[in-house]
Amino acid sequence: MLIYSGDSLVNSLIYLALVVFIPFTLSLLSLFTLFLKRDRAKLEALGVSYLFGVLFSIGALLSIIFTVTTQDLAFGWATTLDINSTSLSTFLNKLAFWKSFCSSCTISEHLAQISEFRRLGGAVTKEQIDNAKELGSWWKFIALSILFYGVVFRGVLYLITKYFIKDKSDIKIVAQDNEDSVVEFDNNYSNKIAKEELHANNYRVVGYNTNIPSDLKSIDDAADIVVVVKSWEPPILDFFDYLEELKEDSKGEIIIYFKGLNSKPKDEDIDIWLRKLNELKLNYKVAL
Repeated sequence: MLIYSGDSLVNSLIYLALVVFIPFTLSLLSLFTLFLKRDRAKLEALGVSYLFGVLFSIGALLSIIFTVTTQDLAFGWATTLDINSTSLSTFLNKLAFWKSFCSSCTISEHLAQISEFRRLGGAVTKEQIDNAKELGSWWKFIALSILFYGVVFRGVLYLITKYFIKDKSDIKIVAQDNEDSVVEFDNNYSNKIAKEELHANNYRVVGYNTNIPSDLKSIDDAADIVVVVKSWEPPILDFFDYLEELKEDSKGEIIIYFKGLNSKPKDEDIDIWLRKLNELKLNYKVAL
């Protein structure tokens, strides 16, 4: 979009629309997702899209700086709509909140007037040739638009998604051990409980795509919930969405109970789960 042969002007409106305005509008609309849907998987996907948007905007910013440094560009604008240069400059300057500290980084009415080009009036007019140097000043407005509406705005949205996917509730981890031996991990966990507590207290026991062990008794109206999972299966985001739904109905703690394939769960299997929980910034207690 910044290719300039000297025969026609670079259309600033197309560049602003595709690189700044449309991505900004889509990012703004996606804010509703942050407040209406607290689904972890969707928020993570949204965070990835924001991060991609930030990197894209940084690339676009570096690209235009490199291009105007190495080439002599002349920017203009054109539209079939009934918009005059005064209306355009007024609209763009309302978006340029940086005009208080960079007045030269705005689009004046004069600049909007001389940079307008029409299909039937030739590619470049004599007035535009005489003011060629001034036509290049569009790049300052475009660069700051990318910086604030692309890099900064979407960067803030990315940080917001990172905040909302943090889980501050306690989730306890229990490893089934049919051989009564202690499963040890290299990781240091400050909060631990003994697995024997599951037999001493009352819990509502549910199985996540698996049967409930016979030594666990389930009480329907118990506040705390034990979720039985297969330790040999990798953790998937659907499971953590399932936990989110349970936490909405639970008044107590949620305990993850790992079943082994034949006997006790393997250390490496549980370590994968623990690393995934740590990656998702879940605060949990380990019961071994």
